Amino acid sequence: MKTFRDLYIRLSGHSIDDFIARVAASCHAPWHRAIDEEEKLPAPGSMMFSFGRKTDSALPGAFLFIANKEGDLWYVSNIVPTERAELGYDRYNNILIDFEKNVLRPAIAGTRIEVDLTGDYISIRDVAGGDVEDALSTFSKLANKSTGSSHPLDRERWFHFLVLANKQRTNLQTDLVIQTLIDLGWSDERAYELGIEFEFAQDLLNYFKGH
Repeated sequence: MKTFRDLYIRLSGHSIDDFIARVAASCHAPWHRAIDEEEKLPAPGSMMFSFGRKTDSALPGAFLFIANKEGDLWYVSNIVPTERAELGYDRYNNILIDFEKNVLRPAIAGTRIEVDLTGDYISIRDVAGGDVEDALSTFSKLANKSTGSSHPLDRERWFHFLVLANKQRTNLQTDLVIQTLIDLGWSDERAYELGIEFEFAQDLLNYFKGH
């Protein structure tokens, strides 16, 4: 499933002030330091920094925010468009890539600062492991896609996936299960029905374990 990329920055001994100064000095059109946007934040003076990108023929205008994750780990917490309601996956990710390539990388050259840009696709394997992904794949391959999980053998394989997913104690989201089923050839209607079953089953299993 397509997802928004994350950009993490490990300062490795550098101060945040030094890092931000380096990034600001590295900005060139269409990028610029956006101090005015920081002053509009709900908590002025908080440790959040902003850089702006003006609209050009390649990408729309936006403001990018860098915040603390934990310790000396910082990350891009959000990218807010300036001229449209939302960016969508592709525009958001392309703005992030542009910032990382043309501003951030030159700014940290020769330092110990580390940067990690995550991918734009996430799978059940990434979140819950190969066993859970394989269980869903097995169910999907053998199930009658017109009846969902109603056949006894299909339901048994579906239950196996539901229980295994719960045992892994991961944050497997319903929308990822739905999109994976659609990618595996299920209709939107059936995938959403199974998604509702998945969400209910996880809530029920969690409730049972808590009592």
